[in-house]
Amino acid sequence: MELTINDILDVAIKSEESSFIFYKEMAGKSQNPETVKILKKLSQDEKDHLEYLIWLKSGDPINEQVYFDGFEEAGQLSAEMLPKEVLQIAIQREGAAAKMYRQMADIFKEQPDKNFIFERMAREEDHHASAVAAMLKEF
Repeated sequence: MELTINDILDVAIKSEESSFIFYKEMAGKSQNPETVKILKKLSQDEKDHLEYLIWLKSGDPINEQVYFDGFEEAGQLSAEMLPKEVLQIAIQREGAAAKMYRQMADIFKEQPDKNFIFERMAREEDHHASAVAAMLKEF
């Protein structure tokens, strides 16, 4: 199957949009003020990623397989979830996003400008996972 950068970016955009909505909704449901603060920050980070990816879209074709699984496997949200459960799902989602961006970086290893962007996105997702893991230790 031949994919374009736009195809890959569309998946990444959907991922970031999903994460933005996930964190925003959980911030609205959480009763712990510190959790709300961190979830709002994560939501804003995902929104920033989303806007950046939308700006980045182009049409260069590639012929690679990209890992897009992991987001659904992380679990679904429910209104009665405790902050600890939400944070466990968030860690899995951030790990899936980091893996996806690393694959994208590898695809573009011969194009340093694009490689750099995807490596940076992967590092940011790793940072998010670490921040959420630190929050999880409080519960």
